[in-house]
Amino acid sequence: MYGDKVIVGYSISNIDNNNKMCLPRYTCCEPGDKLLIIPEDDKLVICSSIVLENYMNKIKSINNHKEEKELLCKLRDLCKTVLYETIVDNQNRIDLSSHIDFLDKTVEIKGSKDKIVISGNFTYPSLYRKRV
Repeated sequence: MYGDKVIVGYSISNIDNNNKMCLPRYTCCEPGDKLLIIPEDDKLVICSSIVLENYMNKIKSINNHKEEKELLCKLRDLCKTVLYETIVDNQNRIDLSSHIDFLDKTVEIKGSKDKIVISGNFTYPSLYRKRV
């Protein structure tokens, strides 16, 4: 399952006409995995929803108020930047939906520890109006 293993790898992928993208095998994604799409500078970052669950579990187990407050701030910042959640389908694809306008249907996919980083030529919705 995505989020349980370190992700290392590089590939090029295409976005189809329905804004769906196949995830490479090295991502360890399985059908049904919930993924968070996060705009970050000139890239898209894809994290497992397990990241949120891990924050919640850490917060529940902490007895130190200062440490708990820091984790809550990190969790809040993460939640503020999440564009939307998507689910891996049976063909190991994710829907990048209408939240992102792809000017070029070819993207680079890189595994980076516990996340997937996507680089390409796209724009975000008006809320994130960053031109790549």
